[in-house]
Amino acid sequence: MNRDDARGDPQLPAKYEKFLGPIPALLPSISPMDKAALRRELRKKRTALSPAARQSAEQQCARRAMRLLRRGQRVGMYLAAGSELSLQPLIAAALRRRIAVYLPVVPARGRKLLFCRLGDPRGAWQRNRFGIAEYRTPDSLPPRLLDLVFVPLVGFDAQGGRLGQGGGYYDTTFAARRLRRHWRHPRLIGAAFEVQRVERIPREPHDAVLDGVVTETALYRPRTR
Repeated sequence: MNRDDARGDPQLPAKYEKFLGPIPALLPSISPMDKAALRRELRKKRTALSPAARQSAEQQCARRAMRLLRRGQRVGMYLAAGSELSLQPLIAAALRRRIAVYLPVVPARGRKLLFCRLGDPRGAWQRNRFGIAEYRTPDSLPPRLLDLVFVPLVGFDAQGGRLGQGGGYYDTTFAARRLRRHWRHPRLIGAAFEVQRVERIPREPHDAVLDGVVTETALYRPRTR
């Protein structure tokens, strides 16, 4: 993977105040059976970041991520839950540039996410079955029509491996990408703190592979699949 150099919108929930301390050594490669233990370890590291470190990191991530965006794109983002890296600075910057921002909506059944456009005047904030805020509109966009999607994660590696929460929502939503050899659309970009990077994420056939990861220190891009 190449490593490049790498408020507030009144419509968004106001819980995103968060900046980064010393970066620890990478965790070693592990087996698939250790995924649960790795999740616990990485969540501890993420939660241990100070509010000032979190906020600084999120601002730096937003600046790097904006290099990937162009006016006219349809971009999927997310609202942070728990200690996840917040995209609020990126969302606000994208909206100022008049980029269409879409947020995920968890379906009542199944695991295939829907995406609704933030700012649609017909939309309204609601809580889903997990208590997470969602912006719901009468119409949703099929995930395949998005140009770029920023995805949350618990851990990542430099080869595009992603360790999610374990629910399989993003893996299911973008499963069709695995069937395409030359045109994988939309591009999937992980958003994370640098402390969430490990040497190798245990990968299974159903796991979605990332096209890149943005952190406060770098924009990682896989050389090959």
